[in-house]
Amino acid sequence: MNTSKTPAEIAVAFIEAFGRRDLTAVSLHLAEDIVFESPRGTIEGASAVVEAIGQFAEVVAAVKILSVLGNGEEAMIMYDMVTGPFGTLRAADHLAVRDGRIISDRLVFDTYELRKAT
Repeated sequence: MNTSKTPAEIAVAFIEAFGRRDLTAVSLHLAEDIVFESPRGTIEGASAVVEAIGQFAEVVAAVKILSVLGNGEEAMIMYDMVTGPFGTLRAADHLAVRDGRIISDRLVFDTYELRKAT
């Protein structure tokens, strides 16, 4: 991983990889000890996080980044996820970065469409 990238650049590359369903690229951005928090729960460890992201990415047709902000240690990225079963979901991730890899990802999005579908 290129540690000269800013957290904002890492956030963009990570979300773009997710949108392409490129789990290899997704995994390159994650620290082994990542903690991922979402409305669906908390997951620890890179392999478990990649597996969970891969499962959700199956329904994602496209990702459109709306905004990204960052400093030397963290980034916030807002984007729309276009999905088949749930329509477009607006999401925001707060990412903490250490040594060029994501150590923490806090994802928030409106779960109404997911809850309605189950």
